[in-house]
Amino acid sequence: MRQIFWKILLSFWLALLVTGIGTGALVTVYQEAKAIYKPLVIDERANGFTEPIAKTLANGGKDLLMQLVTIEQKGHIEEVKKGMDPPGPPMPYVVNAQGNDIFGRNVDLEIFNEAKRLAATNPNQPGLERVTTPQKEEYWVYLPQHTPPFPYNFIFEIFDVPALPLLVLVIVSLLFSSLLANTISRPIKTLRDNIKQVAGGNFDIHVSQKLGKRLDEFSELGRDTDVMAHQLKQLIEAQRRLLHDVSHDLRSPLARLQLAIGLLRQKPESSEQMLQRIEQECHRLDNLVGEVLTLARMESGVPQPKEDYIDLIELLKSLADDAQFEAKDTGSSIVLQLDEKLPEGIILQSRGELLLRAFDNLIRNALKHAGRGCHIEISIYQITPDRLGIDIADDGPGIAENDLDSIFRPFFRSNNNPGAGLGLAITKRAIDAHGGIIQALNRPRGGLCMHVELPCTFQLS
Repeated sequence: MRQIFWKILLSFWLALLVTGIGTGALVTVYQEAKAIYKPLVIDERANGFTEPIAKTLANGGKDLLMQLVTIEQKGHIEEVKKGMDPPGPPMPYVVNAQGNDIFGRNVDLEIFNEAKRLAATNPNQPGLERVTTPQKEEYWVYLPQHTPPFPYNFIFEIFDVPALPLLVLVIVSLLFSSLLANTISRPIKTLRDNIKQVAGGNFDIHVSQKLGKRLDEFSELGRDTDVMAHQLKQLIEAQRRLLHDVSHDLRSPLARLQLAIGLLRQKPESSEQMLQRIEQECHRLDNLVGEVLTLARMESGVPQPKEDYIDLIELLKSLADDAQFEAKDTGSSIVLQLDEKLPEGIILQSRGELLLRAFDNLIRNALKHAGRGCHIEISIYQITPDRLGIDIADDGPGIAENDLDSIFRPFFRSNNNPGAGLGLAITKRAIDAHGGIIQALNRPRGGLCMHVELPCTFQLS
């Protein structure tokens, strides 16, 4: 998904579209208004008002015109002075060369200049008169057009102020830009604040909930951040638990070593027995440190190359024969069962030492915990054309159901069994390193089954 890309693209596109359409509509309406609206009333009806005024002014001058103005016309003039638009017959403007109306009304200079221009280019315009009085004063007599109706009056006001269209354009662009900026900056700020909390040690951040029901890359990033925080929390808890368990498991053999040294000093005659005890504890410490280092290397996250090619069937046969030889005095039996559909040889590209150690741990754990006289079955079968299944099942007591997932944790000991509790943890890491999975299952008729799945990348028949 590329939701953010489309949001940005559509926002800019929509802003340009709205601005373009709005500007085009304003220009179109303005042009229509210009075509419809004229500043002067130029027709025969207007001529009926302007012509008598012009003749009176031309014959008798300004004084005669002022005397002949009726009471009704004087009322009309006074209402116009007050900014009103009175009904009834209009009173033409009579404006001299200085731009002053003889009746004292405010003169729109643009309309007056348009009247002068039209009178100069076409003296016979109906409704427009240019008059020279007996006193040699020059006047223009005309009727201005009334205020145009909506929306033309609004358009004229906009275009009469050159900065207003630019201001509208800026406001529209700011509106879209602010919406787009908020869409991007708000989730980024939420992510930044929550990542700061993670850096401060708080891993319960729930970014995806704080971002709301978004359907874009930020929601995916929020979910990934929650997963990252959860995994970091698990890793840190596992590290603390590992340090605690390592310190606990190192303390016991060290305490026994100190005790053996103290007894050796008190009873020199028992030196041979104490030296054997010291050697035994040193061997335990060496094994524990080796397994801890192996587990640390496997959990480091650094991918290890698979440089070995091993025959899985031959490997399991060899491990089964070795275990059978060691368990012959206990009455235990180990049987290897192969699926008839399997080829004679299955070659896997792997880290041979890790895979050998993993299956050796599983077989020896089955022998150790199933008890004397146990029966162990090792089954190899094909799950899919590119995936193999290996089951190592025993008929021992099994383990508690609530411990099935925990036995692969470092230093976990089910039923207080002896040992460091690292064997199955290393086994799981080894299987994971080969792209496989491992599960512990209690068998319905009793006993434990270790189910392993491995990808079969290469086969030879």
